[in-house]
Amino acid sequence: MDPPVVEEGSLPDRINKRDRERKIIIEKRREERQQLAVESEQSSYFNDTFYSSCSKIKELLDSTSGISPVALAAIFDKINKEILTLKNYLHQSKMFLKVYDIRKAQENLQILENDALELETKLLPKKKFGFKNRRVIKKPSDGKNDVTDGLKDLQITESIVNGSGNSKKKLSSKYGDSASMLQGKIDESLTLDAENVNKNDVLLTDLTRCTVRIYGAPSTLHMVNLRQCTILVGPVSSSVFAQDCKDCNFAFACQQLRLHSSTDCSVYLHVTSRAIIEDCSQIRVAPYNWSYEDQMSHFNLAGLDPKINNWNCVDDFNWLSSEKNSPNWSILEPESWVKSWN
Repeated sequence: MDPPVVEEGSLPDRINKRDRERKIIIEKRREERQQLAVESEQSSYFNDTFYSSCSKIKELLDSTSGISPVALAAIFDKINKEILTLKNYLHQSKMFLKVYDIRKAQENLQILENDALELETKLLPKKKFGFKNRRVIKKPSDGKNDVTDGLKDLQITESIVNGSGNSKKKLSSKYGDSASMLQGKIDESLTLDAENVNKNDVLLTDLTRCTVRIYGAPSTLHMVNLRQCTILVGPVSSSVFAQDCKDCNFAFACQQLRLHSSTDCSVYLHVTSRAIIEDCSQIRVAPYNWSYEDQMSHFNLAGLDPKINNWNCVDDFNWLSSEKNSPNWSILEPESWVKSWN
């Protein structure tokens, strides 16, 4: 005997339809609960692993008291490698972490990195930063310009190094005695070499219409009160901070960028996290395109992955809307990019 035919729109048909819809909703909720459980489990595992590793690094930092310089060098090498591993682990885990957890982890990493750098600078001080007046002349047998040390046929004057007098004391108290400083120059081309830059903090301040080339891997880069300048920098191992800059071209690679109170600047950027701007306007971003000999070795020294670049990911702290892009920054069109920095 054939089953009874259920007419569309009849009471049995409506009951069957509601039952199907109920089952679909139940299945959807079950999948959502499973997904939440997976994400929660992943997040919990990340936190346990990440912060356990942070604690081990802190223990290594605490163990440096009374250690010989040779042993210290090995310890700090291990610490720097552990921090780099944590950076990569955080980057790979971002897909299932909440924004708050990402920022918290980034802050902890930055604190660890700063503490490690400060302690390494204190216990294993490098030679004092300084230049003599010198000119590197290309040998007749050279087939191309030698830019390995960044002093390519360029006169370096004593007055640009480390500042002088009261201004030097004020800057040193704020940025540290070991910071390499260029300040108060107008209409000059300046170059810093890798030997003096690697693992050091660099400060550029009060420069007007200057071109600065920095070869190597600085620890941090600070730029304050620059006007109509072009600043070209190798890979920076941690952060770049810029404030009160106007009508400038920047090109650098870094782990983090923070740009404050600046306007009408083009930033050719390689950044492994996200760039942050605040109280800025007319900021244009493009991918990092300055290159020089030995640059890849400096990427390795800085602990930056050349394949990870979030140059077009910019957070504007003055723009809270998630529906519209901030009017304070834009992507620089390729036809407007600087093609050659020579």
